[in-house]
Amino acid sequence: MQQGWQVRNGIEGGTVNGHAFQAGEMTVHQYAAPAAAEVRWPVVIGRIPPKATAFQPRAELRREIDEARGEYGTVVLSQVLAGGGGVGKSQLAAHYARAAVEAGTDLVLWADAAEPSAVTDLYARAAVELRVPGASGEAEQDAERFLAWLAATERGWLIVLDNTTEHTPEQLWPVTSRGGRGRVIATTRHRGAASTGGDRVLVDVTTYSPAESAAYLGERLERAKCARFLDGHAAELAEELGHLPLALAHAAAYMVNTRRSCGRYLELFRDRSRSLDAVLPARAGADGYRGPVTAALLLALDAAQQEEPVGLTGPVLQLAALLDPAGHPQALWGTEAVLDHLGGVHGAPVTADDALDALAVLHNYSLVTLTETADREVTLHALTARAALDLRPDTARTALAAADALLELWPSADYDVEGLAATLRANTDVLAGHSMADLIPPSLGVHPLLFRCGTSLKRAGLYTTGIQFLDSLCTMSERLLGSDHLDTLTARNNLASTYWNAERIDEAMGLQEQVLADRRRLLDADAPAVLTARNNLAATYWDAGRTEEAMSLQEQVLADRHRVHGSSHPDTLTSGNNLAAMYWNAGRIDESTRLLEQVFADRHRVLGGDHPDTLISRSNLAAAYWAAGRHDQAMETIRRAAADLERVLGPDHPNTVLTRKNLLIIARNPQPDAAQDSSTRSPSSEAEPGSAV
Repeated sequence: MQQGWQVRNGIEGGTVNGHAFQAGEMTVHQYAAPAAAEVRWPVVIGRIPPKATAFQPRAELRREIDEARGEYGTVVLSQVLAGGGGVGKSQLAAHYARAAVEAGTDLVLWADAAEPSAVTDLYARAAVELRVPGASGEAEQDAERFLAWLAATERGWLIVLDNTTEHTPEQLWPVTSRGGRGRVIATTRHRGAASTGGDRVLVDVTTYSPAESAAYLGERLERAKCARFLDGHAAELAEELGHLPLALAHAAAYMVNTRRSCGRYLELFRDRSRSLDAVLPARAGADGYRGPVTAALLLALDAAQQEEPVGLTGPVLQLAALLDPAGHPQALWGTEAVLDHLGGVHGAPVTADDALDALAVLHNYSLVTLTETADREVTLHALTARAALDLRPDTARTALAAADALLELWPSADYDVEGLAATLRANTDVLAGHSMADLIPPSLGVHPLLFRCGTSLKRAGLYTTGIQFLDSLCTMSERLLGSDHLDTLTARNNLASTYWNAERIDEAMGLQEQVLADRRRLLDADAPAVLTARNNLAATYWDAGRTEEAMSLQEQVLADRHRVHGSSHPDTLTSGNNLAAMYWNAGRIDESTRLLEQVFADRHRVLGGDHPDTLISRSNLAAAYWAAGRHDQAMETIRRAAADLERVLGPDHPNTVLTRKNLLIIARNPQPDAAQDSSTRSPSSEAEPGSAV
């Protein structure tokens, strides 16, 4: 008898398994596989990826996955691990598969679900290997029989569907398990409705924690006998790589293969002239991660481009890649600047709804993440951003659109929206880091966004950061526009003003004298920029101990501003405030008090009660009242000033801290003579940013 044929006398139980041929009284059954002995359990079907060299168990994330299994009070059959490229979804799924094998689970099946037909074939193979009743060798029918067997069997099983997509057919998902002993774990980059339908719960898989990154690098280099490369820059390197498992694996392999320490590799990685694939090359030993990093991170972009609105997700990702990975306001995508830019690139008008739809598609494909964090609703991984920029390195037009949009969002007075202001400053800093030269085109000069950011840093009391930002701006503006360009002089004026706030008086004075000389040479004597430079230099002369020069210059500036701008102009009021501060320090208390009362009243009327300049005037007036022996009036004024400054600027702002200090001095020393020591602070002068802001 030919192998594969079984001869029986009649049909037992009225059931025919396989193809049946009747020959007289003899029935022949044809099986797709030899009729062997009973299935030897447990069974593993498919290839489970090997354990990574320095696999991190990620206990907290696994706890979240396991909790998702019982999220709704009943056993949820499928947990879908969703995340961008390289976050370790497949390694986590493989951990569960290996654990199931070790625990003796009856069936563990691993399927690469990127291609649905491959899943169908694997299910059909499983039906044959497990002797599922009715398995006939017809792939689609056998796959259906296998899924029916999963639903009915009392055996334990785990099905892993790796790399599912929005196109994975519903009929390939197991739908139930008798007695709750079955389980499905799927991985996907897609976070849309297709990944959450049926009996499925989505679990977001993100990057390593700092502790996990440190453990990975330590174990990986130790096992390669390269522990000496784990220097003091390891944590900094992990942060720079965004704690992305894919990037850490490639970086560790690179360090092992090229004998570089973390610090030396970090220098290489920060060289932005190199592409991402150059600093994270595809190498053996990268813990199963194969191929170029850019391709791995942006694998889903082609599919996203085919979603509605077709062709828009690429330009949206390109613009988002220039911004702060930690998040930017979703409102940016409704600005006129962004919509005009996208319409020009797309070749058709783009609405705010179109832009938001494109963001949603990118979120569903794990290329960006939409959050509920105020003012930072749109985030993306830093390496995804770098990969996107590597694809299209010519970003000048996009950078200008992003700058226009950020400026469009920026309130003229940002002191009462500090959360938004901090986000806008961070995004401007990142944008400038990518494209500062693009934001200073010779035909247009310095983009106003850069001046706005520098001024905002100064007003927020972030003087060190402001100096670094403005110093870079000065250098770039001088190189691209020339030292005599008015925007270069404005940048240098603003840097000097921030030096003054940071009490770096000598640096402020040297730069201010140079700016004033250049502005006088290039502009009319009554030009606002010249008056600003004179006002700032007077304040710096005073702090440098050149009191007679300072007071004389400040009196001249105040008179000129009265003549040019009028008595209620904010610049005139600033000069009045500064002259009053000088009078106070010179012991001319009555003159100081009268001038401060006038400045405070005018600022309250012109700027409003909560404007920082008005609050500084209130604080200064309290000091003047105290020096004049009007203690009760001083206490009432300083208490209100301190409370308002803390409410508007926050408790850590330098102006709030100074006013709190003055409050304590006035409270403890009713008579000014008792407190005239080095800790007593006079009314505050103010240095101004350039007039171009």
